[in-house]
Amino acid sequence: MINVKAPNPIFLEHEHAEKAILLLHSFTGTVRDVKLLATKLNKAGFTCYVPAYKGHGLMLDELMSYDVDDWLADATAGYQFLKDKGYSNISVCGVSLGGILSLKLAETKHVNSVAIMSTPYRKSDAGLAGRLKDYGERMGSLIGLAQSDVATQLEKIKNYSTELDKFQLLVDNVMSQLDQITAPIAVKFGKQDDTSYETSAHYIFEHIQHDDKDIKGYDQSKHLMTHGNGHEEVEQDIIAFFEDY
Repeated sequence: MINVKAPNPIFLEHEHAEKAILLLHSFTGTVRDVKLLATKLNKAGFTCYVPAYKGHGLMLDELMSYDVDDWLADATAGYQFLKDKGYSNISVCGVSLGGILSLKLAETKHVNSVAIMSTPYRKSDAGLAGRLKDYGERMGSLIGLAQSDVATQLEKIKNYSTELDKFQLLVDNVMSQLDQITAPIAVKFGKQDDTSYETSAHYIFEHIQHDDKDIKGYDQSKHLMTHGNGHEEVEQDIIAFFEDY
């Protein structure tokens, strides 16, 4: 049995912070997606918490023993963690799936402000299954699995269709309730990402009913906007947004 250690959540408390930020990572990503951003926000004076989603960072079959309901529960528990630490001023920030979960929290909880990156307004089974395939191959390569063992893991994706349907239902549910969001919101997308994410960003922006909203595309950014080319500009803008709200 291969033993892969699950990533730990990240808690960066700032002694003088009045504001806390919950940062949420992507589907098939880990806390590393937003670790650098959390560090920069913490240095700017914010307390930051990054929950680790169940199964993420583990082997593919372990990831697929959970579904989007579990990851929403992880995000909600992260929000409660900050409440329990005494913070009443809590903002949320997420990339991809983390953006979906951030929107869901903004629809159902009291949040001070919201920043989302590379957030889809719809998802297909094929696209999600492709992400799982990439994840399984990446994890197999990382720990040196034989190709036959990787293939065995990938074969299990076809049994995950019900959970992929639940993922789509969550996205649909979140998009149907965007008019419930009253917190200031910043919507961001990478111009080097698939063009569907630019379409998604404009859809979300247009369906937020209040005027305290902003949308911006980043010329150098790909899907994971918190890493790679352009991440410094994204970080600076997100820090400025949370300082304003």
